[in-house]
Amino acid sequence: MGTMAETPVVGLDVGTKKIAAVVALRSRGGGLTYLDGTTVEAHGVRNGIIVDLQDAVACIESALCDLEDRSGRRVTTVCVGVGGPHVMGVNAHAGVKVLPMGREIIHDDIASAITLAREALPSMENRDIIHEIPRAYRVDGQPGVTDPHGMLGYELEVDVHYSLGVATTIANLLKSVKQARVLPEMLVAAPLAAGEAIREAYPHVANLAVADIGAETTGLTIYTGGTLWSSEVFPGGGADITRELASQLKIPLGAAEDVKLRYGDCDPAGVADFELVDLPPSAGLDSLLPRAEVARIIQQRAYALADVLCPRLEEARQAGAEPELLALTGGGSRLLGLDKLLMPALEVPVEHVPAGARNVPGWLERPEFAVAAGLLLWHAHYSPYDLSPAQNGKQRGLPKLMTQLRRLVGSAMP
Repeated sequence: MGTMAETPVVGLDVGTKKIAAVVALRSRGGGLTYLDGTTVEAHGVRNGIIVDLQDAVACIESALCDLEDRSGRRVTTVCVGVGGPHVMGVNAHAGVKVLPMGREIIHDDIASAITLAREALPSMENRDIIHEIPRAYRVDGQPGVTDPHGMLGYELEVDVHYSLGVATTIANLLKSVKQARVLPEMLVAAPLAAGEAIREAYPHVANLAVADIGAETTGLTIYTGGTLWSSEVFPGGGADITRELASQLKIPLGAAEDVKLRYGDCDPAGVADFELVDLPPSAGLDSLLPRAEVARIIQQRAYALADVLCPRLEEARQAGAEPELLALTGGGSRLLGLDKLLMPALEVPVEHVPAGARNVPGWLERPEFAVAAGLLLWHAHYSPYDLSPAQNGKQRGLPKLMTQLRRLVGSAMP
């Protein structure tokens, strides 16, 4: 049998436009040695949700086969990112009396408080808990407690962040992975995976917001004091810009994507009025167009993204969790001038993170790998082999979801 130092782990990000997979070796201490990664065009996925099972399975198989060929490692298990606008974050609060009064707080007290917080969640039909993550504890009203074990107190309070997803949507994702003949050993909400990758690049930023801009969705994760404060996925991404270019320029979507990637800019004022660019052959037209017009269309859609992000950041400000920095990642973030456009609109410093993750090899320094790399970091930081109640932001595997995973993948695995 192999040792932990020889254990390969794989992060699988099933997105709308692409499927990304990264393999690394995990050491006994949780260190990662990245081996290789790949991306393939996605089919059967829309808004991060499986809409055609067979097409999605074929693409996942293609990505994993390519990863095996590149790395020389057989892939049998994967850490899977759960994305799409069905993923939502909810915060809950609860407290328990420490009886007899004033004794040491033990694990059962913490578990009871977390259970009450879970019961305080609003009723949401067909929702599964992906993560249950304590954000903060208070003992006798005293804030700032990171671990109440062993403390003396009369009352224990806990704030918990929950990542929720539609149960059937998660089940379809698991089923597609299972039919690709691999075992999903861990599920991670995509915005948390992206945040895990990016916040390693900003160890000294206590209040950090991470926006993972994909093709059809954008994930936003906010940390305060180094602890998760909120997470959310909402519709809208880079494909909106492509569609708007296609509509206004009256060219096919493929040509619009080429125009965006070649000449895209969020600032019309920074483009010379007389600068003309060629339409790509895929447009079916042999003509020129002003680059400033392309930038004007892109700017309009980029402001629409700002309109979505703004109330989320304002909510954090009102709650005393104002971000010091907004970090942009994901394939949709590779748009010239997007950071400069968002900065005044959102009233927060904005940086594009082209590497997608910190301390990774050159081939992995691409924002579209952020979620896949973050899945590996999540595995390394919060091992699936220790499913005890979460502390200091660690994941807790909940019975309902784990039972579902075993039911879906158990009997059919080789």
